Amino acid sequence: MTQLLNDLRNILVTTNKACPTGQDVVLYILPIFALQYLMGVLVQLKNTAYLRIALLPTMPLIAMRALLALDFSCGKLEQAQSNAIFFTHLISVTARVAICAVARQAYRRDNVREAESTSIPLALWNAWDLLLNLRGIGWDWSQGIPIPRSSLAARSRVQFLLFSFIRAVVFALAFDALTEAVRTFFLYTTPLNGDTIFNQSLVSIPRYLRAFGIAYLTVWLAYFGMEWVYNLLAVICVIIFYQHPSQWPPLFDKPWLSTSLSDLWGRRWHQMLRYSFVWVGGVPLSYLFGRAGLILGTFLMSGLFHDIEIRAIGRGGNSLVEVGFFVMNGVGILVERAWANARGCRVRGIYGWIWTFSWLALWGMPVVDQWAKSGRFGFDTIPGGFKPAMSLLSLVLPSGVDKGFAVNCLCFGISLPFLVYSLFTLPT
Repeated sequence: MTQLLNDLRNILVTTNKACPTGQDVVLYILPIFALQYLMGVLVQLKNTAYLRIALLPTMPLIAMRALLALDFSCGKLEQAQSNAIFFTHLISVTARVAICAVARQAYRRDNVREAESTSIPLALWNAWDLLLNLRGIGWDWSQGIPIPRSSLAARSRVQFLLFSFIRAVVFALAFDALTEAVRTFFLYTTPLNGDTIFNQSLVSIPRYLRAFGIAYLTVWLAYFGMEWVYNLLAVICVIIFYQHPSQWPPLFDKPWLSTSLSDLWGRRWHQMLRYSFVWVGGVPLSYLFGRAGLILGTFLMSGLFHDIEIRAIGRGGNSLVEVGFFVMNGVGILVERAWANARGCRVRGIYGWIWTFSWLALWGMPVVDQWAKSGRFGFDTIPGGFKPAMSLLSLVLPSGVDKGFAVNCLCFGISLPFLVYSLFTLPT
């Protein structure tokens, strides 16, 4: 027990860990992948419940073994985000394996007849899809997860690949530009060292306007960061695994048009981890507190997930801030439900939009401040430290022009008019 507690304390410490080698991948990563794949096969077959439950304790053990041994940043602070990605990926995999282990019914694809679903060769093939299909697209277990409609799904495979690749490039450029724009707010400090977004040398109004500007850019930064990776993965999986374009619908559904917190988190924001958070956090609490427990438990699990992710960077964290943001969004949804029951109408329209983003700003700005203090804005945005947006600006701007000022004008000059225009298209 003492050794386990020591391991849990040391799991975020990178000083005694090794930079991964090919041998480490075989020893530490391959067993995790193999067990996840095996569980994906078994969950499609009948009469495997006892075997799945027997295998379940193995996953957290081998995941912890890898987390205690490997440092994907290789001691370089600017690459610390790679450890955060590794941590959260293993947490996600462990949660999904646990859900598969306790599944009461065998998973079945929508295009497979029940008689064929017990085929072992078919289960071996479909398990590859389960490895990446976080939203359960094309599977019977994903009912209730909203999937945005895609304008590319009906196109040919070549057209889909072309459009997805172009979008990945554009989103990567936007992500890099927004990161550089945020960094310009820390001219007198090094973003990698960490600093608060609330500049105490400024009086109240400029101080909070500056902090709000950083938070505003950070939201777009997070959006484009996830979008470019998602579109790149779509290209890779459609080529290598020959997946159909319909298996890669849009990741988001225009979250800037959200007119309520329920609309944002229940439909418009990405739903990649929704199933895991609901079953690991929401369902257990729903047995105690009903619908409110389901909502708060889901957001609590999301908060813990993101808190671990920020701590995996190696700069500590603030659980009250990180977990509190998500829990308070759950509280906000309960407030909306109470409003709908009392007034007979849901939160919507322009007033719903104001309510939604005011609530997000209230609880979200401390989260962005925590990100800044951890040095997150100084990390490499693209592997190798390549900065494509700034490289392009260097080609088109005359020498002597402040590129930081130019990228700020570009980011605010495009996003703000777009946002204002979008307000006229809000659903009523």
